[in-house]
Amino acid sequence: MKLIITYLFGTLLTAIIVAMTGIGLVTAVLSYLASGIVKDQSPHEAFYRGIDLFVDLRYAERYAPEELTSPAFAASIGNRLQPFGGFLVVRQGERWESYGALSEGEAFLKQLRQDVSTAGPHAGDVFVVSAWEERDLLSVGYDFPEIDDPLTYYLVADMTDAGSKTNRFELFLLLGIAILIGIILVPLLWITTRDIVRPLRQLEQGSRRIAEGDLNFRLESKVRNEVGSVIRSYEKMRSELQRSIDAQLALEENRKELISNISHDLKTPLTSIKGYVEGIREGIANDPEKLKKYIDVIYTKTLDMDRMIDDLFLLSKLDLEQERFHLETVPLESFYRQTMSELQMEYESAGVRLTSEYEAGQGDVVTMDVQKMRRVMLNIVGNSVKFMDKKEPHIHVYFGRQSEDWVFTVTDNGPGMGPNELERIFDRFYRADANRNQNVAGSGLGLAIVKQIIANHGGTIHARSELGQFMTVMISIPMKRDSNEARRA
Repeated sequence: MKLIITYLFGTLLTAIIVAMTGIGLVTAVLSYLASGIVKDQSPHEAFYRGIDLFVDLRYAERYAPEELTSPAFAASIGNRLQPFGGFLVVRQGERWESYGALSEGEAFLKQLRQDVSTAGPHAGDVFVVSAWEERDLLSVGYDFPEIDDPLTYYLVADMTDAGSKTNRFELFLLLGIAILIGIILVPLLWITTRDIVRPLRQLEQGSRRIAEGDLNFRLESKVRNEVGSVIRSYEKMRSELQRSIDAQLALEENRKELISNISHDLKTPLTSIKGYVEGIREGIANDPEKLKKYIDVIYTKTLDMDRMIDDLFLLSKLDLEQERFHLETVPLESFYRQTMSELQMEYESAGVRLTSEYEAGQGDVVTMDVQKMRRVMLNIVGNSVKFMDKKEPHIHVYFGRQSEDWVFTVTDNGPGMGPNELERIFDRFYRADANRNQNVAGSGLGLAIVKQIIANHGGTIHARSELGQFMTVMISIPMKRDSNEARRA
């Protein structure tokens, strides 16, 4: 509809412009040419003199035809043509006479007779231009058929100046065409180029770059039409495609890093197991006590590998959303006491001072998967114990409530870590020791699993630390959730 309306409007506007320009051009040309005939008269005076002249001829023809053959009448008509630089030639039968103040002699009459004969048999129906003494004389024939002896008046005017101006008509015409093209085509070309051609060229260049695999550019269009809308949609597609490719590359990089880390963390215990087995086969463990020691080490390394594989399998199921969550409503205080009791039994015997604080309401309940949230607590506290470097290790667990969220934190007086390391502690296989010291046992998956479990409960997790002083892990989980929100395999 827009194109149809634009086409109709453009057609109408073009027709109006062409008509106005044509009228103006013709008027200008005629005025230009007429100025060479009217001489020093004003156009108004020349117009009325010409009208009066023809009216008098018409009147004489109808009411006083005898005057038409009178030399005095012919002389008066010739004199009235003087402002036009002209005179009158009367032809009656074979007789040709010239009248007026500027009348010419027999030589011109002979030239006019020849030009009229060349023009045709009806002299009164033609305009004859005669070249005479470096002048161009225009003769307009006027017949009087009512007269018995055929009579013709030739009104002669000097159009030498008009003739010279006529030679410039082609220049006027070319100038008019140029103006017309400038008025119509230039705006149309500008509008078409700005709103259609240039945006489409930009779109074509963008398509070529995408086909070549280059997505590092932007398509921008300020045009508020269909073409601009297509370009903006295309830019959105390019942006989404680039984001998808970047995400795919990141996943591929993570996959490579995961394989590398798994290979590294499995190869070390396998190498150890292989060494002890070879020692047994070669008889190095030649007494029961040493043999038992070798077997205990093999068993411990096997358990470490088994835990690592279990953690990896759980993390993969969490990533694929195939791990089932059994959400239930649990009294928060009861969960707190059971979890702290289990932690104290496991770690206080190892010399770790474990303190806790409960500031949530006594009747508060939380929707959670109890086993997985208990694993979260064990993983965080176990991670603090694992990297503890103080002679008097201390871990503090806090349970509280903020608005509709359950909040708990675990703070230790361990080595802490710098800001750069702090950003990566929830990445899989990441351990703060730069050399991946195997004296610190673990898979490097514990906090990654914690992050996934918290996310599946609709919560958030982050950490803050001061190098050499402390580490705090803070978790916030909504108090109530619909059990239907649980992710199921």
